[in-house]
Amino acid sequence: MIMIYFHGYGSDKTSRKYEDCKRLFKNSSSFCVEWNPESDIKSILNVVDAELSEQEQVILIGDSTGANLAYQLREKRKEKGLKSILIMLSPLLDLDSRLNSKLIFSDNLRESILKINNPEDAFIIVGKQDEVLDFVDLQDKITYNSEILFVEDSHRLPKFRDYLGYINHYVQRKLKYEYF
Repeated sequence: MIMIYFHGYGSDKTSRKYEDCKRLFKNSSSFCVEWNPESDIKSILNVVDAELSEQEQVILIGDSTGANLAYQLREKRKEKGLKSILIMLSPLLDLDSRLNSKLIFSDNLRESILKINNPEDAFIIVGKQDEVLDFVDLQDKITYNSEILFVEDSHRLPKFRDYLGYINHYVQRKLKYEYF
């Protein structure tokens, strides 16, 4: 099994959430996909997809903008008949859901973000006090086979370690009953 982590905008492989996920899945290989606003996202996704082509047990975890990228990779794998378990943390589902963010998205990054209307087959963690993204409509979206956990937290999920048990439970359930 391999865990692939996509950090959020402005973060990197030293992300505390990535470190926590590595500890959670300590018996698995893990890798953090490095990217920045000027990266060729399409090429990065193609390279990671190619590297995972022979991997059957793949966990994709993405934080904020990285959740959008993880979703895109999962969709690429799905088109090839390959399954992945997807965990989305404070996910950027739509550029229009940003709340007066001072973070400037380059044209390159804006063009790389997929609008996700109904996130399917994922475990989604959302902070009720998210100050960066508007998740008000998420409850009303049809999210086929997804689970949404609304937590008393902000966008950066400072209480992230408290949610690792939920993530582990979701992954173990997928491994046992639905996947691979």
